Amino acid sequence: MIIVVLLAIVAAAAAQGDQPRKPTHREQFRVIYEWRSIDFEWESPEDRDAYLNSSRYIPQNVLISGINYYENNIFLTLPRMLDGVPATLATIPAFQNETTAPKLKPFPSWKDNAVGNCESLQFVQNVEIDRNGIMWILDNGRIGTLTSRPNSKCPPSIVLIDLKSGENKLERIPFSLDVVNPNTAYLNDLVVDNRDGDFAYITDNSAVDPGIIVFRLSDKKSWKLRDTKSMSSLPEAAIFRINGTTVNLPVNIDGIALGPQFYTEDKAVDRTVYYCPLSSFHLYAINASVLQNESFAVGNGAIGPYVVDLGTKASQTDGMKMDSTGILFFGLIGNSTIAEWNTATDFSIGQRTIARDPNYIQWVDRFSFDDRGNVYVVVNRLHNFVKNQVSLDEVNYRILKSYTGLKSYVFGEDLQPESPVPTHGASSATKLVASMVLLALAHLLA
Repeated sequence: MIIVVLLAIVAAAAAQGDQPRKPTHREQFRVIYEWRSIDFEWESPEDRDAYLNSSRYIPQNVLISGINYYENNIFLTLPRMLDGVPATLATIPAFQNETTAPKLKPFPSWKDNAVGNCESLQFVQNVEIDRNGIMWILDNGRIGTLTSRPNSKCPPSIVLIDLKSGENKLERIPFSLDVVNPNTAYLNDLVVDNRDGDFAYITDNSAVDPGIIVFRLSDKKSWKLRDTKSMSSLPEAAIFRINGTTVNLPVNIDGIALGPQFYTEDKAVDRTVYYCPLSSFHLYAINASVLQNESFAVGNGAIGPYVVDLGTKASQTDGMKMDSTGILFFGLIGNSTIAEWNTATDFSIGQRTIARDPNYIQWVDRFSFDDRGNVYVVVNRLHNFVKNQVSLDEVNYRILKSYTGLKSYVFGEDLQPESPVPTHGASSATKLVASMVLLALAHLLA
Protein backbone atom coordinates (compact mmCIF):
# COMPACT_ATOMS: atom_id res chain seq x y z
CA MET A 1 0.00 0.00 0.00
CA ILE A 2 2.84 2.37 0.82
CA ILE A 3 4.34 1.75 -2.62
CA VAL A 4 1.02 2.59 -4.29
CA VAL A 5 0.76 5.84 -2.39
CA LEU A 6 4.32 6.81 -3.27
CA LEU A 7 3.67 6.09 -6.95
CA ALA A 8 0.57 8.29 -6.83
CA ILE A 9 2.49 11.16 -5.31
CA VAL A 10 5.22 10.88 -7.97
CA ALA A 11 2.66 10.74 -10.78
CA ALA A 12 0.78 13.75 -9.46
CA ALA A 13 3.97 15.77 -9.21
CA ALA A 14 4.88 14.84 -12.78
CA ALA A 15 1.49 15.97 -14.10
CA GLN A 16 1.06 19.13 -12.08
CA GLY A 17 4.57 20.41 -11.44
CA ASP A 18 6.03 21.39 -8.08
CA GLN A 19 3.77 22.03 -5.11
CA PRO A 20 2.68 25.70 -5.28
CA ARG A 21 4.22 27.82 -2.57
CA LYS A 22 1.87 29.45 -0.13
CA PRO A 23 2.40 33.18 0.30
CA THR A 24 3.84 34.33 3.59
CA HIS A 25 1.19 37.00 4.04
CA ARG A 26 -2.43 37.34 2.99
CA GLU A 27 -4.84 40.21 3.08
CA GLN A 28 -8.59 40.10 3.18
CA PHE A 29 -10.32 41.29 0.04
CA ARG A 30 -11.26 44.94 0.21
CA VAL A 31 -13.19 47.25 -2.10
CA ILE A 32 -10.96 49.66 -4.00
CA TYR A 33 -13.47 50.92 -6.57
CA GLU A 34 -17.26 50.85 -6.78
CA TRP A 35 -19.84 52.40 -9.07
CA ARG A 36 -23.60 52.78 -9.17
CA SER A 37 -23.28 53.41 -12.90
CA ILE A 38 -20.37 53.79 -15.28
CA ASP A 39 -19.40 57.16 -16.70
CA PHE A 40 -16.56 58.09 -19.03
CA GLU A 41 -13.91 60.71 -19.65
CA TRP A 42 -15.73 62.51 -22.43
CA GLU A 43 -13.99 64.74 -24.91
CA SER A 44 -16.40 67.52 -23.88
CA PRO A 45 -19.62 67.97 -21.85
CA GLU A 46 -21.41 68.53 -25.13
CA ASP A 47 -20.35 65.08 -26.36
CA ARG A 48 -21.77 63.47 -23.24
CA ASP A 49 -25.08 65.27 -23.70
CA ALA A 50 -25.20 64.28 -27.37
CA TYR A 51 -24.62 60.61 -26.52
CA LEU A 52 -27.29 60.72 -23.80
CA ASN A 53 -29.84 62.47 -25.99
CA SER A 54 -29.34 60.01 -28.84
CA SER A 55 -29.37 56.92 -26.52
CA ARG A 56 -25.82 56.05 -27.54
CA TYR A 57 -25.10 56.27 -23.81
CA ILE A 58 -27.57 54.64 -21.42
CA PRO A 59 -25.87 54.47 -18.00
CA GLN A 60 -27.78 51.45 -16.65
CA ASN A 61 -26.80 49.43 -19.74
CA VAL A 62 -23.04 49.68 -19.17
CA LEU A 63 -21.70 46.60 -17.37
CA ILE A 64 -18.12 45.87 -16.28
CA SER A 65 -17.16 42.30 -17.14
CA GLY A 66 -13.44 41.62 -17.69
CA ILE A 67 -10.37 43.02 -15.97
CA ASN A 68 -6.64 43.03 -16.65
CA TYR A 69 -3.57 44.89 -15.40
CA TYR A 70 -0.55 46.41 -17.11
CA GLU A 71 1.92 49.00 -15.82
CA ASN A 72 -0.26 50.70 -13.21
CA ASN A 73 -3.37 50.63 -15.40
CA ILE A 74 -6.47 48.49 -14.99
CA PHE A 75 -8.21 47.57 -18.23
CA LEU A 76 -11.95 46.90 -18.07
CA THR A 77 -14.22 45.34 -20.67
CA LEU A 78 -17.76 46.60 -21.22
CA PRO A 79 -19.60 44.13 -23.47
CA ARG A 80 -22.29 45.69 -25.64
CA MET A 81 -25.02 43.27 -24.62
CA LEU A 82 -27.53 46.13 -24.64
CA ASP A 83 -27.76 49.40 -26.54
CA GLY A 84 -26.19 52.54 -25.15
CA VAL A 85 -22.63 51.35 -24.40
CA PRO A 86 -20.36 54.03 -25.88
CA ALA A 87 -17.08 52.14 -25.34
CA THR A 88 -16.40 48.43 -24.97
CA LEU A 89 -12.80 48.63 -23.65
CA ALA A 90 -11.56 51.24 -21.19
CA THR A 91 -8.95 51.91 -18.55
CA ILE A 92 -8.66 53.39 -15.05
CA PRO A 93 -5.67 53.93 -12.73
CA ALA A 94 -4.67 50.87 -10.75
CA PHE A 95 -4.11 52.93 -7.64
CA GLN A 96 -6.72 55.12 -6.06
CA ASN A 97 -6.76 58.80 -6.70
CA GLU A 98 -9.31 61.21 -5.28
CA THR A 99 -12.36 59.06 -6.05
CA THR A 100 -13.51 55.49 -5.56
CA ALA A 101 -15.68 55.74 -8.68
CA PRO A 102 -13.32 56.99 -11.39
CA LYS A 103 -14.55 57.76 -14.87
CA LEU A 104 -13.42 55.29 -17.49
CA LYS A 105 -11.15 56.31 -20.35
CA PRO A 106 -11.96 54.49 -23.62
CA PHE A 107 -8.99 52.48 -24.84
CA PRO A 108 -7.15 52.94 -27.06
CA SER A 109 -9.39 55.91 -27.96
CA TRP A 110 -12.97 56.94 -28.60
CA LYS A 111 -12.42 56.33 -32.31
CA ASP A 112 -11.22 52.79 -31.65
CA ASN A 113 -14.54 52.04 -29.91
CA ALA A 114 -16.85 53.31 -32.65
CA VAL A 115 -19.90 51.11 -33.28
CA GLY A 116 -20.15 49.89 -36.87
CA ASN A 117 -16.53 50.63 -37.80
CA CYS A 118 -14.91 47.24 -38.36
CA GLU A 119 -11.48 48.76 -37.80
CA SER A 120 -12.64 49.50 -34.25
CA LEU A 121 -13.72 47.39 -31.28
CA GLN A 122 -17.36 46.28 -31.27
CA PHE A 123 -18.04 43.82 -28.44
CA VAL A 124 -15.22 42.95 -26.07
CA GLN A 125 -16.03 40.39 -23.39
CA ASN A 126 -12.52 39.73 -22.15
CA VAL A 127 -8.85 40.45 -22.79
CA GLU A 128 -5.55 38.92 -21.72
CA ILE A 129 -2.09 40.51 -21.54
CA ASP A 130 0.79 38.12 -22.06
CA ARG A 131 4.33 38.16 -20.71
CA ASN A 132 5.51 40.17 -23.74
CA GLY A 133 3.12 43.05 -23.14
CA ILE A 134 0.77 42.04 -25.96
CA MET A 135 -2.93 42.55 -25.26
CA TRP A 136 -5.11 39.82 -26.76
CA ILE A 137 -8.67 41.08 -27.25
CA LEU A 138 -11.74 38.95 -27.97
CA ASP A 139 -14.04 40.99 -30.20
CA ASN A 140 -17.29 39.17 -30.92
CA GLY A 141 -18.27 41.71 -33.56
CA ARG A 142 -21.95 41.21 -32.69
CA ILE A 143 -23.68 43.74 -30.43
CA GLY A 144 -27.01 43.72 -28.60
CA THR A 145 -26.79 40.06 -27.58
CA LEU A 146 -29.41 40.59 -24.84
CA THR A 147 -31.78 42.42 -27.16
CA SER A 148 -34.40 40.92 -29.46
CA ARG A 149 -32.30 41.82 -32.51
CA PRO A 150 -28.55 41.15 -32.09
CA ASN A 151 -26.55 42.83 -34.83
CA SER A 152 -23.46 41.20 -36.35
CA LYS A 153 -21.65 44.44 -37.14
CA CYS A 154 -18.24 42.96 -37.87
CA PRO A 155 -16.46 39.58 -38.09
CA PRO A 156 -15.52 37.90 -34.78
CA SER A 157 -11.82 38.54 -34.36
CA ILE A 158 -8.72 38.40 -32.24
CA VAL A 159 -7.35 41.93 -31.91
CA LEU A 160 -3.75 42.46 -30.78
CA ILE A 161 -2.22 45.59 -29.26
CA ASP A 162 1.49 45.91 -28.45
CA LEU A 163 1.31 47.83 -25.18
CA LYS A 164 5.10 48.11 -24.91
CA SER A 165 5.39 50.31 -27.95
CA GLY A 166 2.92 52.85 -26.59
CA GLU A 167 1.43 53.31 -30.07
CA ASN A 168 -1.59 51.15 -29.19
CA LYS A 169 -2.35 50.21 -32.78
CA LEU A 170 -5.02 47.57 -33.37
CA GLU A 171 -4.07 44.47 -35.36
CA ARG A 172 -7.35 42.73 -36.21
CA ILE A 173 -7.31 39.05 -37.20
CA PRO A 174 -10.80 37.84 -38.17
CA PHE A 175 -11.66 34.20 -37.54
CA SER A 176 -12.56 32.13 -40.58
CA LEU A 177 -16.23 31.26 -41.03
CA ASP A 178 -15.53 27.54 -40.76
CA VAL A 179 -14.24 28.07 -37.21
CA VAL A 180 -16.46 30.84 -35.79
CA ASN A 181 -20.06 31.49 -36.80
CA PRO A 182 -20.58 35.28 -36.57
CA ASN A 183 -24.30 34.86 -35.85
CA THR A 184 -24.11 32.28 -33.06
CA ALA A 185 -20.61 32.40 -31.51
CA TYR A 186 -19.99 34.10 -28.17
CA LEU A 187 -16.27 34.45 -27.56
CA ASN A 188 -16.22 34.59 -23.80
CA ASP A 189 -12.79 34.15 -22.21
CA LEU A 190 -9.23 33.22 -23.08
CA VAL A 191 -5.81 32.25 -21.78
CA VAL A 192 -2.51 32.78 -23.60
CA ASP A 193 0.25 30.18 -23.83
CA ASN A 194 3.53 31.85 -24.87
CA ARG A 195 5.13 28.66 -26.20
CA ASP A 196 5.84 27.23 -29.64
CA GLY A 197 4.35 30.06 -31.65
CA ASP A 198 2.05 31.63 -29.01
CA PHE A 199 -1.38 30.07 -28.57
CA ALA A 200 -4.67 31.38 -27.25
CA TYR A 201 -7.30 28.97 -25.90
CA ILE A 202 -10.72 30.60 -26.15
CA THR A 203 -14.10 29.55 -24.78
CA ASP A 204 -17.04 29.90 -27.15
CA ASN A 205 -20.24 29.47 -25.16
CA SER A 206 -22.42 29.49 -28.26
CA ALA A 207 -25.88 28.16 -27.48
CA VAL A 208 -25.74 25.88 -30.54
CA ASP A 209 -22.04 25.04 -30.96
CA PRO A 210 -20.00 25.43 -27.76
CA GLY A 211 -16.31 24.61 -27.79
CA ILE A 212 -12.71 25.71 -27.29
CA ILE A 213 -11.15 27.69 -30.12
CA VAL A 214 -7.40 27.43 -30.49
CA PHE A 215 -5.59 30.33 -32.15
CA ARG A 216 -1.92 30.10 -33.11
CA LEU A 217 -0.31 33.49 -33.57
CA SER A 218 2.74 32.33 -35.54
CA ASP A 219 0.65 31.58 -38.64
CA LYS A 220 -2.65 33.17 -37.51
CA LYS A 221 -4.45 29.85 -37.84
CA SER A 222 -7.36 28.69 -35.68
CA TRP A 223 -9.46 25.57 -35.13
CA LYS A 224 -12.27 24.52 -32.79
CA LEU A 225 -12.61 21.51 -30.52
CA ARG A 226 -15.90 20.27 -29.09
CA ASP A 227 -17.03 17.94 -26.32
CA THR A 228 -20.71 18.00 -25.48
CA LYS A 229 -20.37 16.25 -22.13
CA SER A 230 -17.91 18.68 -20.56
CA MET A 231 -18.74 21.89 -22.44
CA SER A 232 -22.55 22.02 -22.21
CA SER A 233 -24.74 23.52 -19.52
CA LEU A 234 -26.60 21.22 -17.15
CA PRO A 235 -30.30 21.82 -16.35
CA GLU A 236 -29.75 21.34 -12.62
CA ALA A 237 -27.16 24.15 -12.63
CA ALA A 238 -28.98 26.68 -14.82
CA ILE A 239 -30.88 28.32 -11.95
CA PHE A 240 -28.93 31.00 -10.06
CA ARG A 241 -30.16 32.42 -6.76
CA ILE A 242 -28.30 35.47 -5.52
CA ASN A 243 -29.48 37.68 -2.66
CA GLY A 244 -33.16 37.06 -3.30
CA THR A 245 -32.97 37.20 -7.11
CA THR A 246 -33.47 34.10 -9.23
CA VAL A 247 -32.38 33.89 -12.85
CA ASN A 248 -32.32 31.04 -15.37
CA LEU A 249 -29.10 31.07 -17.43
CA PRO A 250 -28.33 27.84 -19.31
CA VAL A 251 -24.86 28.96 -20.43
CA ASN A 252 -22.27 26.59 -21.88
CA ILE A 253 -18.46 26.56 -21.50
CA ASP A 254 -17.36 29.82 -19.91
CA GLY A 255 -14.38 30.10 -17.56
CA ILE A 256 -10.90 28.92 -18.53
CA ALA A 257 -7.50 28.84 -16.82
CA LEU A 258 -4.00 27.63 -17.71
CA GLY A 259 -1.76 25.74 -15.31
CA PRO A 260 2.04 25.79 -14.94
CA GLN A 261 4.33 23.95 -17.33
CA PHE A 262 5.27 20.41 -16.36
CA TYR A 263 7.33 17.53 -17.69
CA THR A 264 5.54 14.50 -19.04
CA GLU A 265 6.96 11.04 -18.52
CA ASP A 266 8.68 11.25 -21.91
CA LYS A 267 10.34 14.57 -20.87
CA ALA A 268 8.21 16.76 -23.11
CA VAL A 269 6.70 19.99 -21.71
CA ASP A 270 2.96 20.37 -21.38
CA ARG A 271 0.36 22.42 -19.53
CA THR A 272 -3.11 21.71 -18.18
CA VAL A 273 -6.08 23.74 -19.38
CA TYR A 274 -8.95 23.98 -16.87
CA TYR A 275 -12.47 24.98 -17.89
CA CYS A 276 -16.12 24.82 -16.89
CA PRO A 277 -19.55 25.72 -18.26
CA LEU A 278 -21.20 28.59 -16.40
CA SER A 279 -24.23 26.38 -15.74
CA SER A 280 -22.41 23.44 -14.20
CA PHE A 281 -20.92 22.40 -10.87
CA HIS A 282 -18.04 20.51 -12.50
CA LEU A 283 -14.46 21.55 -13.28
CA TYR A 284 -12.74 19.86 -16.22
CA ALA A 285 -9.12 19.55 -17.36
CA ILE A 286 -7.36 18.69 -20.58
CA ASN A 287 -3.75 18.96 -21.67
CA ALA A 288 -2.74 21.83 -23.93
CA SER A 289 -0.99 19.36 -26.25
CA VAL A 290 -4.38 17.85 -27.07
CA LEU A 291 -5.91 21.23 -27.88
CA GLN A 292 -2.92 22.09 -30.07
CA ASN A 293 -3.54 18.99 -32.15
CA GLU A 294 -5.59 20.13 -35.16
CA SER A 295 -6.59 16.57 -36.01
CA PHE A 296 -8.98 16.57 -33.04
CA ALA A 297 -10.97 19.44 -34.58
CA VAL A 298 -13.30 17.01 -36.30
CA GLY A 299 -16.89 16.49 -35.24
CA ASN A 300 -17.95 16.42 -31.62
CA GLY A 301 -16.23 14.42 -28.92
CA ALA A 302 -12.86 13.64 -30.49
CA ILE A 303 -11.14 15.06 -27.41
CA GLY A 304 -13.54 13.31 -25.03
CA PRO A 305 -11.11 10.53 -24.03
CA TYR A 306 -8.57 13.14 -22.91
CA VAL A 307 -10.93 15.25 -20.78
CA VAL A 308 -10.74 14.74 -17.02
CA ASP A 309 -13.70 15.55 -14.75
CA LEU A 310 -11.92 16.83 -11.64
CA GLY A 311 -15.07 16.87 -9.51
CA THR A 312 -17.72 19.28 -8.33
CA LYS A 313 -17.84 22.72 -6.73
CA ALA A 314 -20.35 24.02 -4.21
CA SER A 315 -21.82 26.41 -6.79
CA GLN A 316 -21.47 27.71 -10.35
CA THR A 317 -18.38 29.58 -11.54
CA ASP A 318 -18.03 32.38 -14.08
CA GLY A 319 -14.42 33.56 -14.52
CA MET A 320 -11.32 32.05 -12.96
CA LYS A 321 -7.60 32.76 -12.98
CA MET A 322 -4.43 30.79 -12.31
CA ASP A 323 -1.37 32.22 -10.62
CA SER A 324 2.21 31.43 -11.65
CA THR A 325 2.60 28.61 -9.10
CA GLY A 326 -0.59 26.68 -9.84
CA ILE A 327 -3.16 28.16 -7.47
CA LEU A 328 -6.55 28.65 -9.10
CA PHE A 329 -8.82 31.53 -8.04
CA PHE A 330 -12.51 31.25 -8.86
CA GLY A 331 -15.92 32.43 -7.74
CA LEU A 332 -18.83 30.41 -6.37
CA ILE A 333 -21.73 32.52 -7.55
CA GLY A 334 -24.61 31.05 -5.59
CA ASN A 335 -22.58 31.16 -2.37
CA SER A 336 -21.32 34.77 -2.75
CA THR A 337 -17.85 33.32 -2.36
CA ILE A 338 -14.32 33.65 -3.70
CA ALA A 339 -12.40 30.38 -3.52
CA GLU A 340 -8.98 29.00 -4.36
CA TRP A 341 -7.52 25.59 -5.14
CA ASN A 342 -3.91 24.45 -5.05
CA THR A 343 -3.82 22.35 -8.23
CA ALA A 344 -1.19 20.04 -6.76
CA THR A 345 -3.91 18.68 -4.46
CA ASP A 346 -7.06 16.68 -5.12
CA PHE A 347 -9.82 19.04 -6.25
CA SER A 348 -12.49 17.30 -4.20
CA ILE A 349 -10.73 18.12 -0.93
CA GLY A 350 -8.41 21.00 -1.85
CA GLN A 351 -10.90 23.82 -2.45
CA ARG A 352 -10.77 26.63 0.09
CA THR A 353 -13.03 29.63 0.72
CA ILE A 354 -11.01 32.86 1.01
CA ALA A 355 -13.83 35.43 1.03
CA ARG A 356 -17.58 35.37 1.49
CA ASP A 357 -20.05 38.25 1.72
CA PRO A 358 -23.64 38.19 0.39
CA ASN A 359 -23.70 41.99 0.12
CA TYR A 360 -20.35 42.80 -1.46
CA ILE A 361 -19.72 39.61 -3.43
CA GLN A 362 -22.69 39.31 -5.77
CA TRP A 363 -21.63 37.54 -8.97
CA VAL A 364 -17.87 37.20 -9.18
CA ASP A 365 -16.93 37.66 -12.83
CA ARG A 366 -13.20 37.96 -13.68
CA PHE A 367 -9.81 38.06 -11.93
CA SER A 368 -6.44 39.66 -12.66
CA PHE A 369 -3.01 39.96 -11.04
CA ASP A 370 -0.73 42.97 -10.93
CA ASP A 371 3.08 42.98 -10.68
CA ARG A 372 3.09 43.67 -6.93
CA GLY A 373 1.51 40.48 -5.65
CA ASN A 374 -2.13 41.62 -5.67
CA VAL A 375 -5.14 39.84 -7.13
CA TYR A 376 -8.15 41.84 -8.36
CA VAL A 377 -11.70 40.63 -8.90
CA VAL A 378 -14.71 42.18 -10.66
CA VAL A 379 -18.09 41.80 -8.96
CA ASN A 380 -20.91 42.99 -11.22
CA ARG A 381 -24.34 41.70 -10.08
CA LEU A 382 -24.91 40.19 -13.51
CA HIS A 383 -28.11 38.53 -12.29
CA ASN A 384 -29.73 41.97 -11.98
CA PHE A 385 -28.34 43.12 -15.32
CA VAL A 386 -29.77 40.25 -17.38
CA LYS A 387 -33.17 40.71 -15.71
CA ASN A 388 -33.15 44.46 -16.43
CA GLN A 389 -33.25 45.22 -12.70
CA VAL A 390 -30.22 47.50 -12.40
CA SER A 391 -30.96 50.28 -9.91
CA LEU A 392 -28.84 53.42 -10.17
CA ASP A 393 -29.55 54.06 -6.49
CA GLU A 394 -27.38 51.07 -5.50
CA VAL A 395 -23.76 50.08 -5.99
CA ASN A 396 -23.73 47.66 -8.92
CA TYR A 397 -20.06 47.18 -9.80
CA ARG A 398 -17.09 46.66 -7.52
CA ILE A 399 -13.42 45.87 -7.87
CA LEU A 400 -12.00 43.99 -4.91
CA LYS A 401 -8.31 43.55 -4.18
CA SER A 402 -6.21 41.29 -1.98
CA TYR A 403 -2.48 40.89 -1.49
CA THR A 404 -1.37 37.30 -2.10
CA GLY A 405 2.29 37.69 -3.03
CA LEU A 406 1.58 35.93 -6.34
CA LYS A 407 1.72 36.73 -10.04
CA SER A 408 -0.32 35.72 -13.08
CA TYR A 409 0.14 32.34 -14.76
CA VAL A 410 1.70 34.11 -17.77
CA PHE A 411 4.85 34.62 -15.66
CA GLY A 412 5.18 30.97 -14.71
CA GLU A 413 8.46 29.08 -15.05
CA ASP A 414 9.58 28.12 -18.56
CA LEU A 415 10.70 24.53 -18.94
CA GLN A 416 12.81 23.22 -21.80
CA PRO A 417 11.85 19.88 -23.38
CA GLU A 418 14.43 17.15 -22.99
CA SER A 419 13.07 15.23 -25.99
CA PRO A 420 10.94 16.10 -29.05
CA VAL A 421 7.38 17.04 -28.16
CA PRO A 422 4.92 14.33 -29.34
CA THR A 423 2.89 15.43 -32.35
CA HIS A 424 -0.09 13.19 -31.68
CA GLY A 425 -1.04 14.89 -28.42
CA ALA A 426 -2.45 11.73 -26.89
CA SER A 427 0.59 10.60 -24.88
CA SER A 428 0.71 13.52 -22.44
CA ALA A 429 -3.08 13.55 -22.21
CA THR A 430 -2.99 9.93 -21.11
CA LYS A 431 -0.48 10.89 -18.43
CA LEU A 432 -2.90 13.49 -17.06
CA VAL A 433 -5.68 10.90 -16.80
CA ALA A 434 -3.36 8.38 -15.15
CA SER A 435 -1.99 10.87 -12.65
CA MET A 436 -5.48 11.99 -11.64
CA VAL A 437 -6.56 8.38 -11.08
CA LEU A 438 -3.48 7.58 -9.04
CA LEU A 439 -3.88 10.73 -6.95
CA ALA A 440 -7.47 9.84 -6.14
CA LEU A 441 -6.40 6.30 -5.23
CA ALA A 442 -3.73 7.64 -2.94
CA HIS A 443 -6.29 9.64 -0.97
CA LEU A 444 -8.53 6.60 -0.64
CA LEU A 445 -5.68 4.44 0.66
CA ALA A 446 -4.20 7.09 2.95
